[in-house]
Amino acid sequence: MHQLLRRSLPALAALGIAVGAPLLTAGTAQAQAEHGCGAVGVQFSVDGGKGWISDGRMSQPHGVIQVRLVGDVVDGCDYRVSLASYDTEGPTWATSGKQTFLGWATTTLRSGNRQATLDVSAHLPKCYGQIDLYNGDKKFDGVANPAPRYPDGVFPDNLISAWNGGKACGPTPTGTPTVPVPTSSASPTATATPHPTGTPTATTTPSATATATATASPSTTAKPSAPATTGTPSSGTPSTAPAVPAPSAPTDTTGPVGKPTANPVSTTPASTLASTGGNSSQMIVYGAGGAALLAVGGGALVIARRRGARR
Repeated sequence: MHQLLRRSLPALAALGIAVGAPLLTAGTAQAQAEHGCGAVGVQFSVDGGKGWISDGRMSQPHGVIQVRLVGDVVDGCDYRVSLASYDTEGPTWATSGKQTFLGWATTTLRSGNRQATLDVSAHLPKCYGQIDLYNGDKKFDGVANPAPRYPDGVFPDNLISAWNGGKACGPTPTGTPTVPVPTSSASPTATATPHPTGTPTATTTPSATATATATASPSTTAKPSAPATTGTPSSGTPSTAPAVPAPSAPTDTTGPVGKPTANPVSTTPASTLASTGGNSSQMIVYGAGGAALLAVGGGALVIARRRGARR
């Protein structure tokens, strides 16, 4: 009997190790998957990847921007980042007025694709403009989604970085200058010719005179009129109209400041429990059973060796 138990104990210990170790490992992986998707850090580069920054405002307009995720990214979590360009009516967010959509680019980042390039260089504003780098893949073009308009931003919680600025476009010439054309007129001139009988005979000889402009004859000089008086003086003290205060200029000259984070598309990673063929409660039970078998097998093996040593 002791010999049979002694032979079976190693097999029991091996069974505990074979069953318990994979289940415990699966339980650890499952715990990581249950952590879910969360916001991660994001950086962008405007010089082709030489330098990476996380500023909430851009000092210059950039049509090509590289973006990348930083920190721990859970497998199966997607992060979408977009870049949009607009024409505006003023150089600041507060004076931007109506914004006209020019161009847009979007990308999806994940653990296996942490970096990408967004390009709207063909759609940069030529005068006043705005450029937005933001979370998500919505196109705020005024058609599918509303375009930005002060003071209501379309992405108050999703902005990564932005730029406002530019200069006024030159005035467009209007009208066509006219050139006066001189006109000519021919008028007959009467000439008196003496006749042999003493009776003058009038002959008419046409002569051409060119007239370019008409000369105005001087008219009588107008006498200057007395200056007109305005208002009716009151008894003693002149009245003064109250001053109307000028409208104050907008004080928001900086614009919204973005956050250097990327938000996930969803909070649940794609590698769910279905891929492991079980749920969390089953994994806990299986893991506990494997651990128990491992402990029993190991303890039995130690006891058997001690009994063999006493003999």
